[in-house]
Amino acid sequence: MQRANEQFGSCTFLEEKNVVRSVESEGTDGILFRFCIKGEGFLRVDFRPVEDRKVALQLILEERAEATVRLLCHGRKRSTFTFRTLQRHVGNGSKSMVEVRCVCEDESRVDYCGKIEVPEHIVGVKVEQKNQNLLLSSRACIHTEPAMDIRSKDVECFHGAAIGGIDPEVLRYFSMRGVEKSSAQELYIAGFLS
Repeated sequence: MQRANEQFGSCTFLEEKNVVRSVESEGTDGILFRFCIKGEGFLRVDFRPVEDRKVALQLILEERAEATVRLLCHGRKRSTFTFRTLQRHVGNGSKSMVEVRCVCEDESRVDYCGKIEVPEHIVGVKVEQKNQNLLLSSRACIHTEPAMDIRSKDVECFHGAAIGGIDPEVLRYFSMRGVEKSSAQELYIAGFLS
């Protein structure tokens, strides 16, 4: 996995127990990270992908398994980020949260598709998918597509996507305290991606 981390981004494993990991190449510019979280296991990971690569993350959650994954990216110039996530719950009482946070400047682009799957007869599942984006240029582009295939009735499922800019009041607040606009924007972005 070390080679994949260097080539496709950095992956910080904060906690893990009973996790089976696999990494598969998807052509010359793509990679699939698959995490199978076994019964009562857990995974907490932060991933910062490298630009101009396609990254797919699959979470397969068995009974009472839990996963929290954050994807964080900052696009500059003409960089492109392509993400696909799949949260597949195959065990009762499983929980997952995927959070994608992106900043797009200049002419950068982010393309994100996140899918949640819960088959019939799986119960007590809690699943969340969030995609929050800062669009800082009229030439930048963010495309986000959440999808759900929920076939069970006993599921708590939340998903959402938001695209916005930096609130001018925040920049004014920094300015009143002697912080230049460019420094204030850098601080805001660092906080957004932390």
